[in-house]
Amino acid sequence: MRSAITFHSKSTKKYAEKIAGNYSPSAIFEITNPPTKDVFNYPPILGCEVLAVGGGSVIDTAKIIYKDRRITAIPTTAAGASMTPYATVWLKDKKISVPTKKPFLRHFEGEIQLPWKVLRSTLFDCLSHAIESFWSVDATPESKSLSIWAIEMIKEYLDGDGDINVLIKAGNIAGSAIAITRTNIVHKASYPLTIEHGIDHGTAVGILLPLVVLSYRDTDLPKLFGFETSKQLTVYLLNLYYHKYPNFIRQFNK
Repeated sequence: MRSAITFHSKSTKKYAEKIAGNYSPSAIFEITNPPTKDVFNYPPILGCEVLAVGGGSVIDTAKIIYKDRRITAIPTTAAGASMTPYATVWLKDKKISVPTKKPFLRHFEGEIQLPWKVLRSTLFDCLSHAIESFWSVDATPESKSLSIWAIEMIKEYLDGDGDINVLIKAGNIAGSAIAITRTNIVHKASYPLTIEHGIDHGTAVGILLPLVVLSYRDTDLPKLFGFETSKQLTVYLLNLYYHKYPNFIRQFNK
């Protein structure tokens, strides 16, 4: 059997233990959220496979620790970190992006359950990636197609039977789009909320995304969601954020 080191968060330990059982020898380590400057102090890892089971913080931490080699990412959220060649680190007064290798993507075989706060956070992180990539001045035909695909997958998740794997797939697609265009206004405006007030990243972009969409004058974006105006899309996003989207709530409460 191959040897492996598996990184996980507090909430994804049970998933990491299941995966680590397929390797020998095997070790698992818990990662704090979000990555800070301490991540640069980890010793290099050589001679084994590195797995990251979790959301963006776990995957980004493993990408940095493994330096210029490709980890295997097994996402349990829609953060999209498994599709990007960089990692986010939060310092005391700023956020930095560290160039890394894009991970290998692997899907978790089994049921994934997320707490409500994490579910809402990762949903809005995914939405923001898809929307920011769509309206980016650096958009390409490829990134546009990926953004539209991601939005279609998000709608399928919200209007469907609550299969978290659909949302995770949407996150990977949106992550591929944002890797091309990079983030813009919503993400940049959200960083002070995380750095100065400790609001987690997905929640911070969830607070700001409806406000920025409201000022968006092009009708192309609202039409992707089935609306005619930015105001209608803004109401839709606010209903999602403030727990007033009935199907989404039913899925969570099942």
